[in-house]
Amino acid sequence: MRRLLAWLAIGLVILTLLVPIAALTFSVQVSGTSMDPTLKEGDRLLVDFIGRDRIKRFDLVEAKPGEGSPTLVKRVVGMPGDRVAVARTTGDAPRVFVRPAGGDEVFEVANPTWAGQVGDRTLPCCTTDGKSGPARAWATVPDGHYWLLGDNWGGSDDSRVFGFVPADQVAGRLNFRILPLSDFGEVPSATELVSSADQ
Repeated sequence: MRRLLAWLAIGLVILTLLVPIAALTFSVQVSGTSMDPTLKEGDRLLVDFIGRDRIKRFDLVEAKPGEGSPTLVKRVVGMPGDRVAVARTTGDAPRVFVRPAGGDEVFEVANPTWAGQVGDRTLPCCTTDGKSGPARAWATVPDGHYWLLGDNWGGSDDSRVFGFVPADQVAGRLNFRILPLSDFGEVPSATELVSSADQ
């Protein structure tokens, strides 16, 4: 019986050491303020590699937009086949429009974190590659790509800067926060599509 208890104690110690190591190995740390106020610099998020093929609109993802570019944490707004556009901002939040793939109805993205996040990323969008341009125009998200935005929309380098992101450059979903422990759990999101009279 003592031998069994000793092995159980050793197993428990090993498990106690391996769980934090595994969590840190399969996680990403937020750097910068482009996802404020949803995420803060230093937050650590668990990377769901298995969920790469199940990405949904408004998921948080880890992405590498191009060769030699840094890894970024952003929110998926445009799915493959969607049409997207951004009106020039005059108030304290952008007007982001989505026409989901296969439909004609226009929706506006309601993201409560955008209010008050004014910076210099306020140009209209989009050019054919999904970047900001001189005027509001519709752009279609290509198959196998996503259009990503930061929650700190006025201070975020996102698809308005680097364009559509290939799906194979998305490492995984980041919907679960492991640090700080005070915010441990699923990352909350109130972002949604709402009907828009704007066409």
